[in-house]
Amino acid sequence: MVEQDSMVPVAAIVCFLLGVTTLILLNRSKDRMWMDRMTGLMLGWCLVFFGLRYAAAALRDTKVVGGIVNSIPNLDIFQYLFYSFTIAAIVIGAMFPFVYPYPIFQKASSIKLVTPITFGVSLVIIISMMLTEYHYVWFSHILFLPGYFILLLVYFRFISEEMLDDDKTARRMSLASGIVLIAFFGQQMTWWLAQIISINDEFVGRFAIESGVGDYSYVPNWIGYTIMNSVAAISILALTAGETWRATKKGINGFTVVIYMILGVGLISGIADYAILGIVDSCMYTVCEEFPKSYDIWYNFTTDALVLLFTPLMVMYLLLHFDVIDSAAENNQWMTRIIVILMLLIVSSTMIELLQSILPVSDMISSAILAMVVAIFIGWEERIMKALIAEGESISKKLQALNELNEPEIQDSDLQLFSKSMAVLTGFIFILCILYSSIV
Repeated sequence: MVEQDSMVPVAAIVCFLLGVTTLILLNRSKDRMWMDRMTGLMLGWCLVFFGLRYAAAALRDTKVVGGIVNSIPNLDIFQYLFYSFTIAAIVIGAMFPFVYPYPIFQKASSIKLVTPITFGVSLVIIISMMLTEYHYVWFSHILFLPGYFILLLVYFRFISEEMLDDDKTARRMSLASGIVLIAFFGQQMTWWLAQIISINDEFVGRFAIESGVGDYSYVPNWIGYTIMNSVAAISILALTAGETWRATKKGINGFTVVIYMILGVGLISGIADYAILGIVDSCMYTVCEEFPKSYDIWYNFTTDALVLLFTPLMVMYLLLHFDVIDSAAENNQWMTRIIVILMLLIVSSTMIELLQSILPVSDMISSAILAMVVAIFIGWEERIMKALIAEGESISKKLQALNELNEPEIQDSDLQLFSKSMAVLTGFIFILCILYSSIV
């Protein structure tokens, strides 16, 4: 039986390679506006951090019998790295809506503040969490709240303009906002029904008991989880309402299908969660009972597959379809094709993992199937890339047409400082984790 552990290394490789490729392409795209370049830099480094996070998780899990580490008091270097890179990615994600798709920071002075704020907040939270043994690490989810309201307001503003004013160009803004919301909250969106009927707390309590976390650290983590789950539930319901409104006049498109798919997964998951509440509550009264295998399979290839593989897929689509990187340039096309191939790899590996979880297929047969699927998809790669690029148009052009985008004088060195500071932060994280794990 294939478990989530087998997808973590794939996610690590895909996220890291995609992030590095994005940063290289941005370095070659000198003619892009500051908004597009800063967007690409933030997405690229966020993917790099997620790749390192999953790599740490994969290495950590290989050292433990059963492949699961839940004991907070027994942290090792890979556990430290896992939490530290998670925090760095969360801080970038919290800052991202202030830059894209509707930049709140548009003055030169505020744009230059993105780098020191991201670096400083990340380092402060990482050090403070490290000194407290990461007991309160999930409390950092509250950082997403300001950006969440920005994304939701942008989505409804532009979908209203499309529906009420018949502004066809407004769709790009609402679509970009919706994609970013899924990228940030996609995993928690699949728990929307459980959050509405207030049973997520039961699962948080079980996981806290399994992790050996006492009451002193349960409350801050509970606040972080509750905020994140509530934001995600509101987001998927809001996106469903907006896309249903649009579908009544414009018809169903690919993004509408994605929204309904996540809504359906959340509906089934909520029913399944309610059905096993007795098993969940067993931790509170006796001994923790194991979840049914069918329940684990469902979550491995819905919620877990969404965060491990579908989220980077959404980021790839954002980079290509919204012309964040100069994919049309001749010297960039071969690297852009790498991104498309990675996109196809995500789809292929997910399909094979799903097949192995349901049917008793050997690794040799699954490898052969994966090779055939990849070969078929590579034949479509050029066609897919041309379709994405042909329909792509930068969000900045829409904002320029509305006279709502400032064009301050930002030097290339000011933007590249973000990459340099994130590279320094990466070095700090490794050094801190190595030193601290060796002395505690």
